[in-house]
Amino acid sequence: MKLFTPRPVIAGVISVFMIVGTHACKKPTEDINLLVNTSTLSKAPTLVQFVNANAASGTALPSNFTIKITGTDAKLVQVDGGGTNFTVTNGVLPLSLTKQANPNPSNPVTYTIYAEVPGFLPVAKTITVTGNSSSTPVIPLVEYAKPAQGTATVTKQADLSAGVTTAATVATTTTNATTTENSAINIPAGTQMLDAGGAAINSSQLNVNAVYFGTGNKASLNAFPGGFNVTNAVGPNGQTISSGTTFVTAGMLSINVNAGSTAVKAFSKPVTLTMEINDKLVNPQTHQLVKAGDVIPVWSLNEQNGQWKYESTTTITRNNSGKLSVSFPITHLSGWSANWYGATCPSPLTVKVHTPQELNGDFVLSLTTANEQQVASSEVTQLKEGFSTVLNDCPADAGDLKIVVYSRNGSTLTKLGETATFSPCGQGSVDVTLNTQPAVDYIKTTIHMTAKCSNQQVVAYPSTWLTLRDATTGENTNVYMSDGVATANLVNGHSYGITTNYSNRTYNSASFKLDKAAGIAIPAVNNLSGTANYDAATNSIVVDATFVMSNCN
Repeated sequence: MKLFTPRPVIAGVISVFMIVGTHACKKPTEDINLLVNTSTLSKAPTLVQFVNANAASGTALPSNFTIKITGTDAKLVQVDGGGTNFTVTNGVLPLSLTKQANPNPSNPVTYTIYAEVPGFLPVAKTITVTGNSSSTPVIPLVEYAKPAQGTATVTKQADLSAGVTTAATVATTTTNATTTENSAINIPAGTQMLDAGGAAINSSQLNVNAVYFGTGNKASLNAFPGGFNVTNAVGPNGQTISSGTTFVTAGMLSINVNAGSTAVKAFSKPVTLTMEINDKLVNPQTHQLVKAGDVIPVWSLNEQNGQWKYESTTTITRNNSGKLSVSFPITHLSGWSANWYGATCPSPLTVKVHTPQELNGDFVLSLTTANEQQVASSEVTQLKEGFSTVLNDCPADAGDLKIVVYSRNGSTLTKLGETATFSPCGQGSVDVTLNTQPAVDYIKTTIHMTAKCSNQQVVAYPSTWLTLRDATTGENTNVYMSDGVATANLVNGHSYGITTNYSNRTYNSASFKLDKAAGIAIPAVNNLSGTANYDAATNSIVVDATFVMSNCN
């Protein structure tokens, strides 16, 4: 569905114009622009951002790649502006729900995003929508060649005879400066590789790629596949946990195996998976450091639809190196993780922010474990004194937790403030005070955006996401524009560019400096241009911008 494809109401308006114009000497539609407001065409705008989980990698994501939307409510998801061409452009994918959706806390809309990007670990993320507010979820992609801090990778090749291992094959991740634990997958000799349908694979070459996610580093926890707030897990009784659950993880190994060019999904013999455990991890059930003898549930993750399944339990032991470790057999391939889990609190938690100054950008208010594993969060673009947000589905069995406020730039999180640990159930509300930040000379900026058609007399006031690129700092501010109007606080003296992705096409402006001077011109790039004027009385700037669409059919 393209935005300007005539709908019954729009077609009716055009018909009225034509009837009125039949008594004139000129063309009926000459000098007439059809004005279209777009905010009623979609709900719950969501700007999905894909980033390299390793901020220092230097490897850029492909400029374009497609993703899959799956799940019960997938039919209610569209590209912002209409349609189902789910193509990520320059790392972002603006989504929304169709006007038929009616998300609310008692009847949420849930769907899963699945992405396979060459050179990166496949990833799935489940999105749960409970209202019509905007959101900006970030999906970190783990690069095999340059993984994020707190993770470790392994690549292993071995010979097969008609798809059967000729010797035991062990693929072990190596420790590094940020990952002091390793993990391993041990495939015994004589194991037949099986495809998704359970059929034997006839191949002579085995290729194993695996990524271990440890618990001692924030970057690893931030990149944990599927996240920790789980809405569609299958519990020990084989039934979906209807109220949802939250994981506290002891580690995860995500494994991809190919026999020749065919993906291996199962084995004829049990394969053993081993993971070392960070000895600084707190057991949420005992509120003490983990120790030998502690029992942890084992879960598998279907990485294409984001569903977790309870498989068994495992007991922590000490291995020959004296490190805490767990080991368990697996018969099929997916992500495998040792996670404690539990019920959620019966009431939400209100977080109140105290800050000496107003802050603008991308921020995450997180409810975390003592070692800063996020278990619930809220994403916002502005923080000021008295701001509050509500966190739902707080875990009841994750031990003492704390609130941490981060500034986010891509995959990098910078801590702005935190609380002491507390028990979230029955808490009601909690106050968090932010550290004093450097003073910033903000200018209130209002952006008026118009979309025009070059092949039709149609003018639209689009509802879509704008990315304001700060060329001075390299940071982005994402704001949602409703019916052609968006507001943001930008920094005086910094240079900015505007980017919007609308109906599967990207529009950019050239960089322009915000310096409280009237008559700022925004040079056109990709058919987006505009002007900006400063009002000293209100310390505000109004930007009038236009992008021209070459084809609005």
